[in-house]
Amino acid sequence: MNDFLKNLRNSGKKEPSSIKKNMDTNYFTHSERRIPKERRPSAFNRSNSIPEKEVKKQEIEDLIPIIAENTTQLVKEIGRMAAVSEMLMESQMRQQEAMADFFESLKSLIANKQCDDDMPIATTSYASGTHYTKDDIISTINRMRDQGATFSTIAEYLRDKGIPTFSGRGQWHAQTIHRLCKHI
Repeated sequence: MNDFLKNLRNSGKKEPSSIKKNMDTNYFTHSERRIPKERRPSAFNRSNSIPEKEVKKQEIEDLIPIIAENTTQLVKEIGRMAAVSEMLMESQMRQQEAMADFFESLKSLIANKQCDDDMPIATTSYASGTHYTKDDIISTINRMRDQGATFSTIAEYLRDKGIPTFSGRGQWHAQTIHRLCKHI
């Protein structure tokens, strides 16, 4: 007979269990329980932790001089950083003062500058090496536009002064000035 049939026949019979439940909710048999030496030391067992506290106390006492030295070095470094920061702030203040002086002198220079009519008359063309650059001409055009001059007035002024066009051919027209102002 195979095992299946044997199990079927014996299924009606109950075998007594080898492990009995005690009333104190302890499921292990006496032989399966740990003996006290094998158990982990508990937090309440103070006898084992006293040497550990002494070791930790000694380690902390050994670290105190190192911590003090590092703290002293940290204070020195913070002092250096503060000095560098102060020097940086002073240099930035000097830079701002220099920029303010520059713009004040530029403002007084512009206020004292004479009228545009003092510009000398050019006798040669732009292509042959006149002393006017494109930037000079464009700044003159922008300055006149800021003063409210029309495109034709600016073209007439440039023709009267003898300032050549950028190509060196032809003459200044209102349309040319308009195109230059659009691209600026």
